[in-house]
Order: sequence, then C-alpha cells, then structure tokens
Amino acid sequence: MTSLLRLTLTNFRNYDRLVWSPNAQKTVVYGANGSGKTNLLEALSLLVPGRGLRKSRVEDLAQIGRQHQGWGIIGQFSHPMMSDIEIATGCISNSNKKQFRLNDTPVRSQHEISQYLSAVWLTPQMDQLFSESAGGRRRFLDRLIITMENFHTKEVFAYEKSMSQRNKLLALKNFDPHWLNAIEESMARHAVAITATRNTFIQQMNQLTIIEGAFPEATLKLQCPIADRLLKEPSLVVEDFLRQQWQKDRFSDAENRSTRFGIHRADVLFIEKRTRTPANLASTGQQKALLIGIILKLTELIKSQNINLPILLLDEPLVHLDENHRKILLSTLLNLESFTILTGTDRSSFEQCAGEAEFLQINHGKIM
Repeated sequence: MTSLLRLTLTNFRNYDRLVWSPNAQKTVVYGANGSGKTNLLEALSLLVPGRGLRKSRVEDLAQIGRQHQGWGIIGQFSHPMMSDIEIATGCISNSNKKQFRLNDTPVRSQHEISQYLSAVWLTPQMDQLFSESAGGRRRFLDRLIITMENFHTKEVFAYEKSMSQRNKLLALKNFDPHWLNAIEESMARHAVAITATRNTFIQQMNQLTIIEGAFPEATLKLQCPIADRLLKEPSLVVEDFLRQQWQKDRFSDAENRSTRFGIHRADVLFIEKRTRTPANLASTGQQKALLIGIILKLTELIKSQNINLPILLLDEPLVHLDENHRKILLSTLLNLESFTILTGTDRSSFEQCAGEAEFLQINHGKIM
C-alpha cells in the first residue's frame, strides 16, 4: 500500500512553509474553520492528475498577496512495488502554469503520475453530488475508476483534447473535412475505450456486496446512449456510429460552438439498493451515507483485485451522520489498510481513533 512519508508545502494557500512527516496510517486533522485543514487535503489531491478537490485555478493556490512568488507541494511516498517515490507540483514565480515532477524529473503529462499514486476524496461540497449537474457525477465516476485503471486518465485527457480541437476547427468558416475526419476518428477511439472502462467498472461495483448493515449500498447506472450501444454491439461498430454522428452534426455543432453528442454528456444514476430510492430523493444524511458506502465498496473492490490502494482524503466525514454511523465509519476506516486523513473541528468526535491514529491540530496554517 502507498503511504505518505513526508509532505512539504511552500507558499500554498494559508501555509507559508509546512513540513509534516506522518507517524501513523490514519491521521485526524482538527482545528477551527479556516485554520487550513481542507488546504492540507487539497495539497495532497493536487499531487494526482486533475485540478484537485476544489477544482481551483492555478493562480488561486498561492498565499493571498504573494501570488507572484509561486507555490509548491512535494509529497514523498512509500510504494509497495518499488522504492520510495517523490511527486512534486507547483507554479514558479510569475507563471500560471502548473508543473509536475516525478523523482525530481519533469513529466510530460499528468497521467504518468497515476501509475504511482491515486486518491479518493470526500468533501462537504460533494453532499450536492446527487442533485448537481451531470458533469460532477461523471467526474466522480472517472476519479473512482482511475484508482483501479490508471490508463483511464490518459484516455479521458486525449478525448477532451481531441474534442477541443474539433470545436476550434468547426469555429472556422472553411474547415478542412479531412482534418476533421482524423480528429473525429481519434475521438471515437478514445470514447469507446472510456465507455468500455466505465461499463466494466460499474458492473464490478454493482456485483460486489459490502458488509450488510454498515452503510447503504448504491446501484450505479450509466446513462449514456453510447454505453448502451457498447453493451450490445462490437467496439468497431460503435466507433463507426460515432464518426458518422459527428460528421452529420458538424454544421449544427459549428453553430452551437460545441460538440452536443458524446460521452462527455453521460450521467450516472445512483440508486439506494435496498429501497430502490434514487439518491437525489434521499435525505442529506442518507446521501452522505451512500457516498461513504461507495468509497468503502471501492476499497473492497481494489483489495479483491490486488491493486495498490488509494489514499483517502475525508473532509468533515462525520457531518450529517448519526451517532451509530459515525462509530461504524471510524471503526471501518481504522481497519482499512489505506493511508487516510480525516478532518473535523472537534477532536472529541474522533476519540474512538485514539491510540491508533495521529492527531494533528492546525491553527492558521501551522501545526500546533
């Protein structure tokens, strides 16, 4: 399993300089609101591909008033299949371009990092996951998949890049149809690969049963016409269908300045397994329990396939849970092998973890 050995922050959010070496697989970070608890989790989330748990702009990550000085995050990790690794990201002075380094060597693209480190997080903002736009649920699904299939990152980036190129080319009045053919062929290839992975992952999650009576289970359903086709037709047939569809849509997409059909329009439906209640109709507490259940089931699925476990970043995980579910959650997390960080304002809420977890008090960007 991957474990954090040391985290170094420089000019990041409200941290001027922080060097932290965890002494346990589980850490409870507590402190007042605004002290920097979530910033610590965000720093770790930025070491994996993507925009982190807040999806912040690069220019917003440096300390207020010191944006011109740049910022940096360095994480050193143990890895079960190799010697210790160092992953670094940051932005140099007077630049808005985020850079990645692996063992002090620049990487060409973020997806290379996913071969060594993955992370799953839960934040209070995700309480709205089941009622927000489809994009949030789709990104959540892909983030879960990446913990098991690191190549999925590369496929998603490639599809989005090709789609962006298509939209730019369509914006030209006299676009080259041969160039568009090549771009749409690339999109179709990546779209089918992404959708096949999504279908397989959802099938695996739905077939796995976690401990009965702990947290409610969710049945996942991918709402996507391409996914439905792929369940019935060969991959090459679906690729041909996509190419023909995009070719037919060129002029209407040019008018709308966007690609209206594709896997980027997919949605994910979550249904409470026992009652068959759609998650968007459940109470806030039930929704939180469902989210936690999904993450716990993911860890079970990963363990069953002997894949390196992701690090878990749980921001205010006890909020909206009743006392019984709080106890069950903490007990379950303590028994997981994953390196885990939990946050909360009150240390006493986590006393069940005493003796097994490290307790870290944060105050104004400093460890007390």
